[in-house]
Amino acid sequence: MSDAHDTARGSALGKWPSIYLELAKYRLSSLVVFTTSAGYAMAGPPFDLAVLAPTLVGTFLASASASCLNQIYERDRDGRMRRTMRRPLPAGHMSVPHALAFALGSGTAGVGLLAACANPLTAALGLANIALYAAVYTPLKVRSHRNTEVGAIVGALPPLMGWTAATNSACGLEPLALGACLFLWQMPHFYALAWLYRADYAAGGYKMLPLYDPTGERTASHCLAYALALSALPVATSVAGVTSSMFAVESIAFNGALVLLAARFRERASQGRARALFLYSLIQLPVMLVLLVFHGERLQGGGARESDNGARALPAVERLRDAGRELCAHERIAKAGAGGAAPTACPIVLGEAASSESALQHLPTARGPAAE
Repeated sequence: MSDAHDTARGSALGKWPSIYLELAKYRLSSLVVFTTSAGYAMAGPPFDLAVLAPTLVGTFLASASASCLNQIYERDRDGRMRRTMRRPLPAGHMSVPHALAFALGSGTAGVGLLAACANPLTAALGLANIALYAAVYTPLKVRSHRNTEVGAIVGALPPLMGWTAATNSACGLEPLALGACLFLWQMPHFYALAWLYRADYAAGGYKMLPLYDPTGERTASHCLAYALALSALPVATSVAGVTSSMFAVESIAFNGALVLLAARFRERASQGRARALFLYSLIQLPVMLVLLVFHGERLQGGGARESDNGARALPAVERLRDAGRELCAHERIAKAGAGGAAPTACPIVLGEAASSESALQHLPTARGPAAE
């Protein structure tokens, strides 16, 4: 009898970790951690694990808190939706006071960790993220279909938190580029998702754009507009000097595929085309962020600080870039032009050459007896 009781108790205890992970929306929170790490890496070396590791843990805990508060608020509506009715609260696996204690505990621990190991600015952003998600975005979902844009603002904060953890500043074009990337990407991603589950959202009483768009034309048009804007971002970052010009070149295929899928969805809204756009967006975001960070000017040494970690990191990055240059048609054209074998017509090489020439022309000229 005692053995059976102990077995049942052990089985019950073994379920709690999975229940907590569901409350934390661990998949979403893991994506949040990934975007935060991209923001930290964008700032360039040194990469201090004593700051980075607690920043990522604190960000995960803050995201878990926001997600849990969201589920507490939406528990009745979640019970009416097929996609969410198995979550811990509507399924009866946990009481509301227990979930609230988890939300408050993880939020306090997360923000406290960010304040102690990163800086107060990052902690403030983490607290703002919890507040915006739980107190603004969540209630807005049943009041206005514009909740998607507000949710995208919330999703754009984590990479900014990574940047502030590294620099203790929210100023600069780099955090603006990171936030814009996340904001623009979320729109086709979540509009496609809302179209796929529009019947579920209607059952839950949510105000989503596809519920006011029976043909799907408006939803798909929004997806296409934001996909085009995201495709223009690499050009903007290259022109602004945030990234090298190769970011614009290497992202063409990935962004072009996103635009093509959005255009197909716009041509004829269907479950299959919405699903294709949604699934591809899951691939496109990590690729976009990796390219953005990899081609960032700070990672190339423009904003690097002296550090043993940085000294080890930069040569590895440079070796990888050198390997890429061997395969790059632009570099081959440049080498051929420099050797006199063929003139270069590469826009990237010409642009870099023009920038260098302009910089040389603006250098101060020494005046002395010989000059006079």
